[in-house]
Amino acid sequence: MHKAGVVTFWLGLILTLFGLGVGFWRLFAGSEDAMRYMSAVPLGFVLMFAGLVATQLSGSGRR
Repeated sequence: MHKAGVVTFWLGLILTLFGLGVGFWRLFAGSEDAMRYMSAVPLGFVLMFAGLVATQLSGSGRR
C-alpha cells in the first residue's frame, strides 16, 4: 500500500505540473483549448492527496 501511495502521489504531482505548465502556456498563446489542460490540475491535486494519505496511513514498514 505504501508503494502504491508513493506512485499515486508522484503521478498526481506530474499531472498537476503538466496541467499548469501547458495550460498557462496555451492560455497566454491565446488558444481556445487552454482550459482543457488546466482541468487536469484538480485531478492531479486529488491524486496527490490520495497518495499522501495512503502513504501516511500505511507507514513505510518501520516498526
